[in-house]
Amino acid sequence: MGETIPFEEADPRLKAVYAYWQAKRGARPMPARHDIEPLDIPTVLPHLMLVDVEPGPRYRYRLFGTEVTEAFGMNPTGKYVDEVMVGDYKKFLLGLYDDLCREKQPIYSTSIYGTKRDTKMWTQRLMLPLSSDGIAVDKVLACQVFVHGSPLQTLTVRLAQDKAEPIGNAKAKLG
Repeated sequence: MGETIPFEEADPRLKAVYAYWQAKRGARPMPARHDIEPLDIPTVLPHLMLVDVEPGPRYRYRLFGTEVTEAFGMNPTGKYVDEVMVGDYKKFLLGLYDDLCREKQPIYSTSIYGTKRDTKMWTQRLMLPLSSDGIAVDKVLACQVFVHGSPLQTLTVRLAQDKAEPIGNAKAKLG
């Protein structure tokens, strides 16, 4: 995948989370975790993730929404990204988190699982930095939505990784 879809054309649920994050940060570069109440945005709750940024940096899933759990084919709550993701997809995700922490800016990205000719699943994700001190990113609020190319919804992120199916990834910075 060479280019990502512009954020203006992103799923409305991602736009709702972005607007919520913008409102919570106000004039600050990014809001703190205590500013965020996932229940404030109940329509996207099944698509939300909250990720702890630990020294290293290392990224651990604290909250993993039910829709994301279903699409991943597992619930990695309490586990590290580098423990549950593999291959190029793992490198791509870790790169997104590293970029987010370094640049302290939201990131919008897309991934296609399966071949371009026979797309089985497609996702859009929005990753938003949170900071308790206003300087370092210590948590990430993310929203991820999935579209299945087949009504059977048989492909999961984990299955795509395990089978080494092609996964095309693209990203864009916001802000």
